[in-house]
Amino acid sequence: MLRYLLLTNRNFKDINPMECGEEDCRPNYHVGPMAREYYLLHYVYTGRGVVRAGGKVWQVEKGQIFVIHPHDIVYYQADGEDPWYYSWIGFSVSIQLPAALSETVLDLPQAEHLFRAMKDCEQTALDKEYYLCGKIYELLALMSRSRSAPKSKTAEHMLQAKNYIDTNYVTQITVEQIADQLGINRCYFSTAFKKHIGKPPQQYLMDVRLEKAAELISSYGYSVSAAALSVGYTDIFNFSKMFKRKYGLSPTAYANQKQK
Repeated sequence: MLRYLLLTNRNFKDINPMECGEEDCRPNYHVGPMAREYYLLHYVYTGRGVVRAGGKVWQVEKGQIFVIHPHDIVYYQADGEDPWYYSWIGFSVSIQLPAALSETVLDLPQAEHLFRAMKDCEQTALDKEYYLCGKIYELLALMSRSRSAPKSKTAEHMLQAKNYIDTNYVTQITVEQIADQLGINRCYFSTAFKKHIGKPPQQYLMDVRLEKAAELISSYGYSVSAAALSVGYTDIFNFSKMFKRKYGLSPTAYANQKQK
């Protein structure tokens, strides 16, 4: 049994599903040697087979994924006595991928429900390509969790704090508020943030605000007051003082210099 899921190439930028299907292979059925221009991942539900790529050979069985990387020449063949039944998903990608995806064979039985959902999505999803994108992201997250080295809790907290500042700098956030959100002492938070990010949180917040304001003034023609309010400063005088301290020019002089 061979079944292809007919897809439309929507040319999505980050992850673009290219093909999807399933096959209950006959004994010794083989594909290749051949290459693809995109990633092609097969999940084996039952049976076993062999994969050859780059002069190496892998025995692949139930609960494993074998990965065909873009432009790699690969040959794969079902076992003669216990041929595999698998489904696959092919996609092009422009985002950073989990380190696990650099391997050819992955032990990932917990991914079975994702591959079943993808191959059966015609029955549940109207816009298959959008649905498949979501499932591929889930699959990448599963790979990342299964293979990535555990980060310290403190390091993870500091990355969360950095992202919180990057996305909420326009609001009246404080160091105390972020520390409370993380459930840690303010002094400890400030010390840990500087260690992991490179500067104290208050300095980082101010730099983000001023850099965004400079961009609004120079690239988008914002007035000084509009730029200040847009990055979380309600005191225009204080904004101008901090801006001049960072850039050596008042916001107005900075704008005039950029225009020239």
